[in-house]
Amino acid sequence: MAYSDRYLLFIEYFNNTKFMSAQTTLDEVWLKEEGKDKNFYGGLIQVAVSLYHLTNENPKGAQKIYEKAKDMLKVYGENYHDLRLADLLSKLDHIFYSELDQAKTSLDYLKILPRIEFTGNA
Repeated sequence: MAYSDRYLLFIEYFNNTKFMSAQTTLDEVWLKEEGKDKNFYGGLIQVAVSLYHLTNENPKGAQKIYEKAKDMLKVYGENYHDLRLADLLSKLDHIFYSELDQAKTSLDYLKILPRIEFTGNA
């Protein structure tokens, strides 16, 4: 399957912890989408926004955004658009439900953030 450059760039930015760049890159794709992928792209954007907040001293706000993102994404199954979605959500669940701690710093969270596993061809 051929993917848009913006989708692939989102993954690259995300995996390099450039969460706001990831979000703005995928916004255009999300805004144009009118089909079943609307919530998929929106959920990915929300994940990036949640991790931005997590790594900028706002863990409680990050968790609220992540919960919305998870609701949007969980319906897409284990793998979707060559992204290991269930694995990503599982790792994020661990962070947001087991590792969340007001005493942790942004650097602490940066050390444990998951990467998006993309199994397709770029």
